Amino acid sequence: MLNFSLQEDYFTFAKKLKQFAAGFNPSVILDSCNINPQFFIGNYKIIAAFGGNKIFEPSNYMLEFLNEIYNSKSWYFGVIGYNLKNEIENLDSKNKRCFGWNEMCFFSPETVVTVDYENVVCIYGNNPQEVFKNISETKIEKDYNSNSQIKIKTEIDKKSYISKVNRIKNEIINGNVYELNLCLRFLYENFDFFNPFQFYNKLTEHSPSPFSGYFAAGKKYVSCASPERFLSKKNRTLISQPIKGTIARGKNEKEDISNKNTLKNSIKDRAENVMIVDLVRNDLAKVSVPGSVKVDELFGVYSYSQVHQMVSTISSELKAEIGLKEIIKATFPMGSMTGAPKISAMQKIEYFEDFNRQWYSGSLGYISPWGDFDFNVLIRTAFYDKELNKLAFYSGGAITIDSNPIDEYEEIFIKVKAIISLLNGNF
Repeated sequence: MLNFSLQEDYFTFAKKLKQFAAGFNPSVILDSCNINPQFFIGNYKIIAAFGGNKIFEPSNYMLEFLNEIYNSKSWYFGVIGYNLKNEIENLDSKNKRCFGWNEMCFFSPETVVTVDYENVVCIYGNNPQEVFKNISETKIEKDYNSNSQIKIKTEIDKKSYISKVNRIKNEIINGNVYELNLCLRFLYENFDFFNPFQFYNKLTEHSPSPFSGYFAAGKKYVSCASPERFLSKKNRTLISQPIKGTIARGKNEKEDISNKNTLKNSIKDRAENVMIVDLVRNDLAKVSVPGSVKVDELFGVYSYSQVHQMVSTISSELKAEIGLKEIIKATFPMGSMTGAPKISAMQKIEYFEDFNRQWYSGSLGYISPWGDFDFNVLIRTAFYDKELNKLAFYSGGAITIDSNPIDEYEEIFIKVKAIISLLNGNF
């Protein structure tokens, strides 16, 4: 291992590191974009991993697989797909799949490069001096440019979506759910040219997010600008930071402040948020020391380039001798992407959505050799299959009894404005 304090400008080094790492397959980049570091702080400002050609893609016994790699005392990086829910609970997913991808995909890299919040660089693996030299000499390529206007294709139109929201509100009135996360899928096909890494770079430039990530595994690519943490573990501390509540940034400072205050005081958004906070508290309590679960911040409002978001933070102390299998079984999928009660919400999601979520609303992250981990929520994310030359992305929101169907529909497009604009060459 090579360990040293970074001498050059951090952002220049990070650009070179990302460019170098993306030259490998498999590879991964997990970048905080240095967004609100006091609030979203993890172990690293940025982490990149690459090298090796062994990709693990289990389609069953996935919880056992997670425990195996957790106990291996090695670095692992990868994706946990939403449909792991079917192994955790007595559920299924029969809706049409966009890609032929397995529900889980991880790899153990030859090289891992981390930069912490003190700008200390660690390079793990063989020949770390040579790796550092190669990163330092890397030239930054040009930004992504879309060379065509690409028509958006969604499974349902506005009228059908509004009808679904009203039907979900009837489910709430009948007591079947309290809150349900309803999503839409967007498809892009037959690209003349698409570079998923350059797209990721440009996406995070215009929409920097604290849990962004790039993942390449064979023909599968993830370009992610996620603002949300699913779950992290540092020593014995677990932290979850669910998002519920979104409003667009204003066109000027006055409007921006007004929008932020509107979100902060929104009864509807507070109701959404607190329901998920209660769900997360209950999930964490299953694997935590009794009495250790606490809400560190409730209804925090944080600003991003495209939106303001309402974020709450819940933490706990993990019980001794609890493995990743038990942690994920207790907490996954994240309540912010299901609704409440969780099992009933997931059953209704399968009924109301016309597609299989696959990796969307799952999680991308890492497991360290000493048992720490950090996983995001795979939202604001483009999923690309190079073999099929097909890209999908998704957006949605929580439906409650107070939801306005038209507002909910418009919020869907606010959340993926950066992705749509970039694909259509508007950046």
